[in-house]
Amino acid sequence: MEQIHVACGKTPAALFVFDGICGGIVCVYFGRGILLNRAGMLDEDTLYRMKYMTVDSSILFWYVLCKRCRNFLVLIIMATTYLGLIFCGGVTVKYGFSVGFFLSTAVFRYGIKGILLGIVSIFPHYLCYLPAMILLLRWCEDMHRSIYFYHNTTGQGKKSLPGRLGKLALIWIALVFGCLLECFVNPALLKGFLQFF
Repeated sequence: MEQIHVACGKTPAALFVFDGICGGIVCVYFGRGILLNRAGMLDEDTLYRMKYMTVDSSILFWYVLCKRCRNFLVLIIMATTYLGLIFCGGVTVKYGFSVGFFLSTAVFRYGIKGILLGIVSIFPHYLCYLPAMILLLRWCEDMHRSIYFYHNTTGQGKKSLPGRLGKLALIWIALVFGCLLECFVNPALLKGFLQFF
């Protein structure tokens, strides 16, 4: 019997990110009384402690690396399950929400200076994390579709295992490099910025 290919377009990741960012902004806007006044999100005491704290970059690196690798593995494993696309979409919304929440908190509290604080806080490691995350989500989506949507007779999803693993290895290398930048470069930049904040 001839197998039918299920035509499914790529997941609109940009839309999920945008929805997450908007959700983060809305959350801070309506909850700013609690978040900014009671919870003290990014208050002056927090920035003061960050300004004078001593960071052991080696210990921080292993902590961050373990955390990022755990998320990396969870995404890969979930991509092979039936709910893989839903999970990847949820993760995309979550990261967008985090960006919107953090940046809007900084802006509501410090105005223009808050934008600069937000940029410095994610620089330069997000130059690695952002493309790595996009590529990983696409990899997971492609893996999920090759398992559940594409049939062997269509020729779609027929990518060699070494090719898939090679791409995954490159994503992991970018992730590790991002961890190095986050732990060994960003703390110095952030502390230097806070000296003039």
